Amino acid sequence: MRLTSATLAFCQLPFLFSLAAAPDSSSVDALARDYAGLPVLGEVSPAAASTPPPPAPSLPPAKAPVKSSAQVAWAAYEKFIGIPLRNWAAAEVAPPKGGTVFYPFSGPDLVTVAQMFPEADRYVLVAIQPAGAPVELSSKTPVALAAFRQKFSEEWVKFGSLGFFRTLDLNENTASTTAQLTSTPVMLAFAASLGFRVDAARPLTLNSEKNEFEPAVPSSDSKWTSVRLDLSKDGRNVVVDYVCLDLSDDYLKSHPHEAQWLKNCGKNPTLLKAASHLLPKPYFTVCRAAVVEGATLLVQDETGLEYKDLKKIGPVKLYGRFVEAHKLFDANSQRDLAAAYVESHQTSPLPFSYSYQKSADRRSLQVVRREVAQKDAPKQ
Repeated sequence: MRLTSATLAFCQLPFLFSLAAAPDSSSVDALARDYAGLPVLGEVSPAAASTPPPPAPSLPPAKAPVKSSAQVAWAAYEKFIGIPLRNWAAAEVAPPKGGTVFYPFSGPDLVTVAQMFPEADRYVLVAIQPAGAPVELSSKTPVALAAFRQKFSEEWVKFGSLGFFRTLDLNENTASTTAQLTSTPVMLAFAASLGFRVDAARPLTLNSEKNEFEPAVPSSDSKWTSVRLDLSKDGRNVVVDYVCLDLSDDYLKSHPHEAQWLKNCGKNPTLLKAASHLLPKPYFTVCRAAVVEGATLLVQDETGLEYKDLKKIGPVKLYGRFVEAHKLFDANSQRDLAAAYVESHQTSPLPFSYSYQKSADRRSLQVVRREVAQKDAPKQ
């Protein structure tokens, strides 16, 4: 994701969307399923459940329901990226059960981190764009509703093809008073598509005494800059925290509470994807140090940490093939990583497209596990 002076200002913009109260669990889940083009799950009353259904009339076979464009796009994503990614992650990443996973420069990409680390208890996503409140579709005019659905469909299909969000699109959607397509509706749709029930959506605020973001009671004044989603699936509860935060040194060095929160997050398994080669920049030293010094496990593509920093964490396992940075970026980026791929005799295949590099001979991932220093044996 590219960071520009325009994106750095997003968290300070007066935000356009708020709710008078948080949606109840049934309505926010219904919204999530609506965004994703899925049928809303109905609830059967006890009286109806105890009454036997009448005999079914003899009718011709019903035609299969027509799938929405969102469902079609999701099916394509699952076939070519989602299912291969999950299978690969289970075998090669072998993520730990439970705990927190940290995903800086994420945008609203809940789907990748949830599939890479499917048994985590909490996902922490950090991006520069404000989250926004869930968009209440029932209150929209027909014109506004059509604009929202059209834009949502376009972005959903685009993600299904690319597998990541373009920062230019995210900034444009966040600033639009017409589309109102912010990160929260996208994450809600991802949650529903992944089979989660959305139990709550609440704005987050920073507790400076604890150096932690905590959910607040929504009100008409809530800005929804950051958001927490409470999800459930197969008897387990999952928390998604999306934090709108400027990760540059200029901001973090003048905001010590946020910097300490970031350092704490960096001590968890971490995902870097489509990060636009930002961390190696001289103005991201705080965030870079949090990951290099703290991450217990790191999965990234070539747009994340430089190879010299990867090796500080632990042995680097290389997947796919990396020759040079994408044409969007500095051609001199990751020269050491390219050399490592040439020299390695243990490079493993990557059976799905990922991030900017799509072709089978260019896509790559790196997996690093921190080496734990062994304690000295007790003296006899």
